[in-house]
Amino acid sequence: MAAEFTSVNHYVPKWYQQQFIPAEWTDRRYHYLDLKPDKVPNPSGGGFHFRDERRQLGPINCFHQEHLYTMFFGINATDVIEKAFFGKIDNDGSQSLPFFHEYEFNEHSEKSVHDLVDFMGAQKLRTPKGLDFLKTVVRDASDHHRALLAMQRLFQVHTTMWMECVWEVMYCDNSPTKFIVTDHPVRAYNKGCFPKSPLCLYPHAPPIDLLGTHTIFPLGLNRCLVLTNLGYVRDPDTNPMKQRVNPRAYQTTMFDLRKIQTGRQMTEREVQATNYILKTGARRYVAAAEKEWLYPEKHFTKTMWNKVGDRFFLMPDPRKASFTTDIVMGFTGGGAIGFDEYGRTGGQRVGRMDKLREHEFATHQRHMRRWDERFGEMSRDELRKFM
Repeated sequence: MAAEFTSVNHYVPKWYQQQFIPAEWTDRRYHYLDLKPDKVPNPSGGGFHFRDERRQLGPINCFHQEHLYTMFFGINATDVIEKAFFGKIDNDGSQSLPFFHEYEFNEHSEKSVHDLVDFMGAQKLRTPKGLDFLKTVVRDASDHHRALLAMQRLFQVHTTMWMECVWEVMYCDNSPTKFIVTDHPVRAYNKGCFPKSPLCLYPHAPPIDLLGTHTIFPLGLNRCLVLTNLGYVRDPDTNPMKQRVNPRAYQTTMFDLRKIQTGRQMTEREVQATNYILKTGARRYVAAAEKEWLYPEKHFTKTMWNKVGDRFFLMPDPRKASFTTDIVMGFTGGGAIGFDEYGRTGGQRVGRMDKLREHEFATHQRHMRRWDERFGEMSRDELRKFM
């Protein structure tokens, strides 16, 4: 028997949505908010009304669109993207994502990191907003077919720079508010790139290669992965709109699996601020286990983009980001390859790097002292884990 054709495509996978519904709930529905409710004619005739903006629905009825990934060739159609492309990415992602809920470096770390990054890369482009962005890349807003082809080619475009970021899995176990899920879950945030600035107008988002851009990806109710450019961790007082050192794509780089930061509990205010950023990046739909979490903006009297959090908001602990300058890898059969901290090999622009490192070392030291003053000094045993 031929496999059933998939015509309804979930651009936020059902298994991912399940991460945002408490495990103990037998009723697997959560609150689904429509930011742009449709107008519908009144049944009695004359005038119209808006559909309810909020409903309780299960994952099967949320974040989907008919024929979003269907490829049409004249009178023929194929669902190969859903089954062959997203089939493997979703399967691997569904296994790797829970691994980061309680991340510990072990023999599964390498595969889990690669699988998660592939899933994030695909997830960033597979949504209606992501596909609308790809239509600006192919320079044809009406060509959905070309956007789907571009998605398959470009889904790993951010991998190199993400792997050179400082990774932190942030927790909100102690916060009454938990993380929400939106129709565009992989969120880029830069406090210098305001939502109405040209770089951020729909369907765009702050470029990953800007120094102060964080990549925010909620992993579930109580966990959120935040990726931050190394240069910004070292010098958080710099202009966040500057380009990071050596931005590039599809290049070899190194990632230290032992340096993923975990365990820091976010405050209630920080969780609300994160949800506010996530919601502002949505195209139309937002979902949460509790209806109050759908409206994080209510907790901010002023929603100045660069003031939703303090100087420590979304930033990883600089004391755990050792000031490494070079990584050298040897091969069993002989030979070696080396990279500096920004992925460059050999003696590329050595003079400028020496000057930059001198500056960054001073700012990094100053930033670490701020963390000592705010959170207390770390013990030598704690520090030794990240050396």
